[in-house]
Order: sequence, then C-alpha cells, then structure tokens
Amino acid sequence: MNSETNRMADQDFETRTRFAEAARYALMRRLAPVIRHNMAGSLQPIAMVAGMLERRLQKPDSDPEALLKNARDIVALSKEAAASCVDLMSWFAPKDDPLVAVGTGITQCLAMVATELSFKGFSIENRAEQADGQLPLSALRNAFTAAVLALTDAAAAPRNILVEAEPSGDGLSIRITLKNTLAAASMPAGKPYRKIGWGDVEALAGESARLSHTEDEAVLHFQSAVEAAESSRKDLMTAGQA
Repeated sequence: MNSETNRMADQDFETRTRFAEAARYALMRRLAPVIRHNMAGSLQPIAMVAGMLERRLQKPDSDPEALLKNARDIVALSKEAAASCVDLMSWFAPKDDPLVAVGTGITQCLAMVATELSFKGFSIENRAEQADGQLPLSALRNAFTAAVLALTDAAAAPRNILVEAEPSGDGLSIRITLKNTLAAASMPAGKPYRKIGWGDVEALAGESARLSHTEDEAVLHFQSAVEAAESSRKDLMTAGQA
C-alpha cells in the first residue's frame, strides 16, 4: 500500500513539475523578443563608440587623448553590456535566487512586459514601487509576470493596469487590477507565441504563492520571505532536474 501511495505521489510530483516547465517555457517565449531587444540595446553604444574610434584612427592628425578616451569608453561600455546581458540571461537560466525588494522586483518585471502591453493599448500604473518587504526574485519573475500576462491576455479590450502590494497576514499580497477601458491601439500588436492561462500562473506560483483571480483582478499572496525563498529554491531545483 505504501509503495503504491509513494508511486502515485511521485507521478503527481512529476506531472506538476512538467506543467511548471511548460508554463515557464511559454512565459520565456513571450519575453524573448524583449530580452533580445534589450541585449541589442546594451551593445549598440559600443558599436557607436567603436565607429567613432575607427574614423579618428583614419585621420593622420588624430588626437591621442581622444583616441584613449574612446578606448576607455569601449572598455567601460563593454563591462556594462556584459553585466546587462548576464542579468537578462538569468531570466532563462538563473544561477541563484536572491531576495529582492518587492518594489524593485515588480518594477523590473513590469518593464519586461510594458512594450508588448503598450502595443496592445494597455497602460500600467505601478503603485507598488515603495512596497516594503523582500521576496525571491524568481517568484516575482515567474508568478507575477505570468499573472500580468494572463489577466491582459484574457481582457476583451485594452485597460489600465493597476498594481498594488500590501502586507497580508504572514506574508505579502500583490494585487493586479484592470481598471477603465481604454481606446484600442492604433497599431496592431504582433501575435504572441501563445496566451498565458491561469493554469500556467498556478503552475509557476508553485508553493511560493497562492493565486486568486476574477476577470478583472488577480491577487498573489506570497509567504514570508524566508518561506517563499525555500519554496522557490525547491522549485528551481525541481526545474533543474526536469
């Protein structure tokens, strides 16, 4: 009896793990264009300074100080671009799961979806920038970002998106609400990889958050930072084993 129970528990665990992996793949496919664009943007200044340096080197009376400044600029910009690209790649393959200030994490996640949503005619009002507390970065990047996309994907028309965060019980709740209807976007948005559904959000939330939602609102209740960090660590380990 115990062996049968354990076998069923293992199967259930594997099923939930695969659902979470599929949901995360869909989320990353949705974010990939923005990540690619941001990577290219971080490299563009290097190309501009390198072009300037090349033109100066072709002049017979080049100023050595100006050349040295351009070379130093390229070194500094290269370091910044490398750091930016490493951070962007951590969306795909995080090496660790640090705690991050809630307001900072929410702002970072909203920045990743702002362009797509603006093309669709949505606007974002972030009232969580000064929110107290910390949460694992992966919990926000996965569950919160997916919740924003799920809510807007299901909306029949562009809306104003209001994001708020407040202490709740032994943890913290993040509320995403669709407010007044806005005019349709003047430019047609590109077709996404696929819509994000509430099943995806629940799979990505895992043990780190509880989800409740209606047509116009989604609420993610996260545990305390310590408990959420432990749950996120388990989710990351599970994802790595899948």
